[in-house]
Amino acid sequence: MSLLLIFASNVPVFSQFDQLRRSRARMNESIRAEEERNRRREEELNGPALPKPRPAVMNVDVQGIVTTHEFKGFAEAKMKAATQIADGDDLWLYLKFRSTLGDYVLTTRDAEDPTKLHYTLFAEIGPKGDVTALNQYVLQFNKEDLAANEVKINLAPGQTGRNRSIPLFLTAAGAAKPGMWNNEIRVSNMAAIPRDPNGHLISTSIVLDLKGGNPKYRKMSADYDSMVLRGTTDVSVMPLAGTFYDAGLRDAIFAKTKSAGIVPANFYFAGDGWSEYLGSTMAMKRERKVFGVYSYKKAAGCLYGVAEVVQKFDYSSGKFGPADITLINDIAVPCPK
Repeated sequence: MSLLLIFASNVPVFSQFDQLRRSRARMNESIRAEEERNRRREEELNGPALPKPRPAVMNVDVQGIVTTHEFKGFAEAKMKAATQIADGDDLWLYLKFRSTLGDYVLTTRDAEDPTKLHYTLFAEIGPKGDVTALNQYVLQFNKEDLAANEVKINLAPGQTGRNRSIPLFLTAAGAAKPGMWNNEIRVSNMAAIPRDPNGHLISTSIVLDLKGGNPKYRKMSADYDSMVLRGTTDVSVMPLAGTFYDAGLRDAIFAKTKSAGIVPANFYFAGDGWSEYLGSTMAMKRERKVFGVYSYKKAAGCLYGVAEVVQKFDYSSGKFGPADITLINDIAVPCPK
């Protein structure tokens, strides 16, 4: 009888707990429904949620080496890794990923077109053991590149083709003072600057022996754009056409050539995309560059010109600003037969 009385007296309490449980369940369901609606709205506006780079232990999940000779792949190059570089040496960077490149890139949306994705790594060169970067460059990949498990990049003297070379090393070496410089090349998927010294994907050491100065690297640095545009320092060879195209930039270049009294007969962009630079951590200067090429006639001669287009990044708006266009005109070229 006592047990029955105790149970009867607690029925309202049990009932209250049951109501509270059902109320919390409804609230959680409402929260999940709202989160799902927000996720769907986000996908409708910008597409699916962006993947995050896979966590990596530096120099373990991704490995990197430099060599003074070109090799077929990472395994062969690893046997000939260079630790000391002399003025004028050719230089290559090899990256090897435990899985694929796509697992480690930083994926972001384009500021002007959120449906367009960028797949990015950041390369820098700086003093060994120092967070300072002397020079930084943005490596941008296409979706088709993400399945690769190796990447090979020329650092000196430069080559034509998307991502086949970057000016990272030459910009630093061409400006260096005489001496022995203990540097390291780092590759990261962290956008924040300065970067955690232990947070890079790879860090590979190189000693730059410039006790006798750097005249060869100064010339290589000055000739780098020509090597990327045409594969040679001979300016009588027209730059190679790329896949990049922007009608707005084309019109801006045409306006510039018109003011110079030039009417292009043919026009194209050299290269497959923007080259993006970040400068040093001491003097941040984010900008990107692309080249337009146009041919024309003057008197009986055939000529061509190159338009260097530079856009500086506006940190307040989060976008690149207007194009600054510089023309190099009247370069002689053989007339087509």
